[in-house]
Amino acid sequence: MPLPPELWPEAISLKQLIFVGMTIGFLAVAIPAALRFAWMDRVCMAGILFMAINPVDVTFFSYTFYRGDIRGIEFGVTDWLTITLIVAMLKAPRWQKRRLYTRNPNEIWMALYLLYSAFSIATALIPQFAFFGVTKLIRAYATFWVAYNFIRSEDDLRFIIWCVVGLTFYSFVQVLMDKYTRGVFPPRGSFPHQNGLATFQNMMNYILFAVLMQDTDKLFDKRSLIYWAALGAGVLTTLATLSRGGMATMVMGFMMIIFMTFLLKQKATKYKKKMAALGLMFLLSLPGLAFVLPPIIERFETAPEESGESRHAANISSEQMGSDYFFGVGINNYSYAINYMVYGEHLAPLDRGIAHHIFWLHYAELGLIGVVLYVMLTGSFMWIALRFILKRKDSLERVLAIGILTAFAINWLIGTLEWNFRIIQITVAYFMLAGFVVSLDRVERERVRQDQLQQGRLAALWYLMMTRNRRLPRRRSGPTGLTHR
Repeated sequence: MPLPPELWPEAISLKQLIFVGMTIGFLAVAIPAALRFAWMDRVCMAGILFMAINPVDVTFFSYTFYRGDIRGIEFGVTDWLTITLIVAMLKAPRWQKRRLYTRNPNEIWMALYLLYSAFSIATALIPQFAFFGVTKLIRAYATFWVAYNFIRSEDDLRFIIWCVVGLTFYSFVQVLMDKYTRGVFPPRGSFPHQNGLATFQNMMNYILFAVLMQDTDKLFDKRSLIYWAALGAGVLTTLATLSRGGMATMVMGFMMIIFMTFLLKQKATKYKKKMAALGLMFLLSLPGLAFVLPPIIERFETAPEESGESRHAANISSEQMGSDYFFGVGINNYSYAINYMVYGEHLAPLDRGIAHHIFWLHYAELGLIGVVLYVMLTGSFMWIALRFILKRKDSLERVLAIGILTAFAINWLIGTLEWNFRIIQITVAYFMLAGFVVSLDRVERERVRQDQLQQGRLAALWYLMMTRNRRLPRRRSGPTGLTHR
């Protein structure tokens, strides 16, 4: 299908050539360092997480005026770090002693979703737009693989939690800078819209809340104080966006976490600590609500009715696309169909962007098969996390699983209001969390096995010492006080 004259790809620019040179230079330095130094593993992992939400990249062959979720082939610092970590895992001597896992519990649905998305290139209205969408998915799958293989111990788990803490403080600083330095309100940080920031920050908030509820027996210790501060910053970040869906789902997610943490088998001291924490949160929220509640109420009362009407109209257009094209119009092709075909005639030009409903968007772009694959892909991640949690053991792995499961469940719910799953920052964050959560059962089994081996070695050492003591000849004293054998 021919493109309209306003949609044309940009030629390769000097900026892009410079970025290619920087890529080669970075990899030439970073890969040898990662092969030699173990600390580079954590540098790369933290960098992937931080650069995922604050992407520094270039877009090759960009269709600048296209309104889809990706306009060209994106490549950036996140990919630099991912490639570096992949090479280290494959070639570094320290990783040769560890088993790399290429298969995962959700591999079938991941493979089918990727293959079907790639198949849509052949059936898409504009194949190059579909190709761009597939490249984004491949980048996210690469981060999933490194996340799936990264965690090997409780120290690695805690490192990920500290990264979540750091990301939350970073987002909070971005909110302050938006409001007081950049003059942007509601703040949106590095996201195209404040709803995207609210969705991402809630994913982090759920992990922080679960860890605060369940990690330690004490209400205030060194770790808990940092968790309290990070959770406060995260909640304020979500509230500052004035996103109605973000605020409502944040409370819903916290309630889910409270329920799941009380299901775990745990010491009585943790029950008491959680009750005290919940009471303290309630008391602290009262003065905070007095400050933030008025603008929140105003936001709910003054929200334009046209917003809901345009969402509904876009969903109707999505239904029509999926009905007309069995395989859909092609991944990342919704914006073309809504702007340049009959499907958007009843919509104002500003509303002809992307459908604000991830399930209807999949139906429009990938047909009914695409919807089923998306539901099975994301639903299987949730089932894996839930099945792990239902073992009810109190462990750090299970605490992280509770936070991630809540994030994924709320992601389904918020998907009926937004297309945030397709925003590159959230796509990468989602698949990294998915990589972490599907590895937790394996990580716990390996940790328990190592603990048992350590206990066995200690028991064997104790047995050898006792046996040796019994075999040593006893000393006895003669009449003169001298010792004789």
